Amino acid sequence: MEKLAGRVDSADLAKLEAGARLYLRHSNISFQVISSDANGLMIRTKQDKHLSGNYADEVKLIELTRSLFGVLPGKPVIAVQPLIYTPVLVDVVDAKWIQERMEKYHIQIEDIVADTGIEKSSLSAWVNGTRLMTQPVKAMFYFLFTDHESRRK
Repeated sequence: MEKLAGRVDSADLAKLEAGARLYLRHSNISFQVISSDANGLMIRTKQDKHLSGNYADEVKLIELTRSLFGVLPGKPVIAVQPLIYTPVLVDVVDAKWIQERMEKYHIQIEDIVADTGIEKSSLSAWVNGTRLMTQPVKAMFYFLFTDHESRRK
């Protein structure tokens, strides 16, 4: 927002910052002013992973950016570079996903212990869904089963 300093009065700048904070908090959407000149604004709008699981498409990101920055005096042309959230492969991993693959490939907890060296109690808690999985844990399970699937072909 500092690229707008001098071009926008402090009250309008405060409104923009407040609006941007709300988008960040409620949807994990952030705004970066790339350039600001007499021809208008170039803004990069990016949405990252959010607990709600509700993600905007490119059209929606452009629309909300233009709406937020449309309060600027002189109604500048607003060009938007939308960056939508793209889920990572390992986000599919949850307890049910693991259980399905263990059953499908006849894999026991002991087999995973032997492959990973991780304590049985930790593995059991993740497999049963009683312990939250971090991204590295999800990645470990994802690639463990992906490797197993590729070896069976």
